[in-house]
Amino acid sequence: MKTAVQAGLLAILAGATVLAAPAQAATIVRRTATCQATGYSGTFTLQYDTVSGYHRIIGGYTSSGPYIGDAVGTVTLRISYRAGSTTHTVYSQSSATTGSTTFTTPSTTTVPTIYTGTASAKFDNGTVSCTATVPIS
Repeated sequence: MKTAVQAGLLAILAGATVLAAPAQAATIVRRTATCQATGYSGTFTLQYDTVSGYHRIIGGYTSSGPYIGDAVGTVTLRISYRAGSTTHTVYSQSSATTGSTTFTTPSTTTVPTIYTGTASAKFDNGTVSCTATVPIS
């Protein structure tokens, strides 16, 4: 016992550092949906992880056109969840696209895990539009 204590003291005096094992990293979930309207289509992929009772939205990407990535227009993103009869929108954005768009969200964009959320991307090329929706659960 005396030897173990002496060895511990020597380690402390020698500047030994004890590191705790790192916490397990959260798994990133990717959900993808597509939509189509009259030869025009869109693909939407959302990325999120789940930490401490919340789905934390990280971001995602979209592509649209008669051929993926070649259409000029707008894409409107909406992330929400329903609690009882109330729909809470936690993020929305509309932006121009040339067929491919990557987006990130603020770190405060979250959906409580006790509710099912949805994320949708509405693609509009000025003539036709379609909406792709993914679940957040």
